Amino acid sequence: MAEPILSLGGLCKSFGALRATDDVSLDLRPGEIHALIGPNGAGKSTLIKLIAGELAPDAGHVRFGGRDIGGLDTAARARAGLARSFQVSSVIPEFSVLANVVLAVQGASGASFRFFRRALRDPHLTGPARAHVAHAGLRGREDIAAAALSHGERRRLELAMALALKPRAFLLDEPMAGMGAEGARAMTEILSDLRSQAPILLVEHDMDAVFALADRVSVLVYGRVIATGTVDEIRANAEVRASYLGEEA
Repeated sequence: MAEPILSLGGLCKSFGALRATDDVSLDLRPGEIHALIGPNGAGKSTLIKLIAGELAPDAGHVRFGGRDIGGLDTAARARAGLARSFQVSSVIPEFSVLANVVLAVQGASGASFRFFRRALRDPHLTGPARAHVAHAGLRGREDIAAAALSHGERRRLELAMALALKPRAFLLDEPMAGMGAEGARAMTEILSDLRSQAPILLVEHDMDAVFALADRVSVLVYGRVIATGTVDEIRANAEVRASYLGEEA
């Protein structure tokens, strides 16, 4: 079995008397989508913030690419290849789709932003940017201002910008939120293809998307992982059905 790209061990985080993250251990393996599900207030957002470096754990560790990244801040974790789409992208509304992604490619390359207008004519930057735009399902929308995009298209633009960083793993927090059925289906197809670029830790409430995408699912309830397994194993788990899926055991 391949070594995990991301590994959490015994993560704990409390806010006063509330234990938001309670001894959480899980991993993300190359090429997979690992979904994290649970009811509102289960601690999913806190866990994502612990992984991304927005919060420091009270106990436990986060290992990424085989090393402990507990001492790295959010920006350093992003530079190491841990991409959280809405965090690593900074969409400029008045810029076109392509210009936003070129900016991300330019930033990832370490080039100076003083010559951005020249960058828009540089095929070494626009070529990869167009490929990322296409990969995110925005082919044909390159010249549209980001401000004119739909909610779903903007989420795709964030993914295109995240791809510019050549990530080793994605943290995606509810990418289907606010989308209708058609938008969710389109995003599901994009994410299914995206795992070939880097594995995905996916927080999502849309169970149709989760069950269509996930190789493994972990269920978080009151800050604790109560089960991890394949989609079929999670569906058949009596505790999960009672605690989250709303079915009688």
